[in-house]
Amino acid sequence: MSKVAIITGASRGIGKTIAHYFAQEGYTLVLLSLNNENLEQAKAELKSHYSSCLVETMPVDFNNPPEVETAITSIIKKHEEIDTLVNSAGVLAAGNTDLSLAKLSELVNVNLLSTITACNLVAEKMKQQGYGEIYNIGSTAGLVPVSKIAAYSATKAAIVSYSQSLYHELLPFGVKVCCLCPSVVDTDMTNDGRIDNKFKIETQDLAKAIRFIRSLSPGATISSLSIRCRIIDLE
Repeated sequence: MSKVAIITGASRGIGKTIAHYFAQEGYTLVLLSLNNENLEQAKAELKSHYSSCLVETMPVDFNNPPEVETAITSIIKKHEEIDTLVNSAGVLAAGNTDLSLAKLSELVNVNLLSTITACNLVAEKMKQQGYGEIYNIGSTAGLVPVSKIAAYSATKAAIVSYSQSLYHELLPFGVKVCCLCPSVVDTDMTNDGRIDNKFKIETQDLAKAIRFIRSLSPGATISSLSIRCRIIDLE
């Protein structure tokens, strides 16, 4: 029986690239995202590259945390074991004091509440199993706040903090937790013309980071990993 990886935000960008990595590793994939059409396209793409890969898709609105709770609970009931969870679902919105309540709520729901909800449910499952891996996609904006995206930075700072706490809580149970904190990644979410795409971090860099973390010896562990964008640091 193949190992199972749940990947949120898997229909595009970082999530889809990481799905390709776990498909290469022979995992059964459970892909979650808002847009069902994009999910099916991602599934077809994966099957065209890895014909033997088992891919399940589930459209979920991450702006609705109870819906995420229902979806993750059903996945846990269906699969006897969950080996990996990657929380890649996220939204970006510029603004600080001028941000509307609706947009602020979306940032908190998608980036924070839904991520924590998925983590909590899967973490309890992994504690019972005695093993597992959880990767949360944070941001360098969660390490050093960026005023132009203040609310976004706040949600990512919360995820960094939560992941660090989860790391220590789950370590005695044989469950690894790492928060990956990239700067500007080349995805449609950051395609605002401010930085030439060729100078951004590639989505493959996130998959390579996971591969590196998983290649470490049993005595080594990484709770967070910052991936800087060279051109930003040169500013």
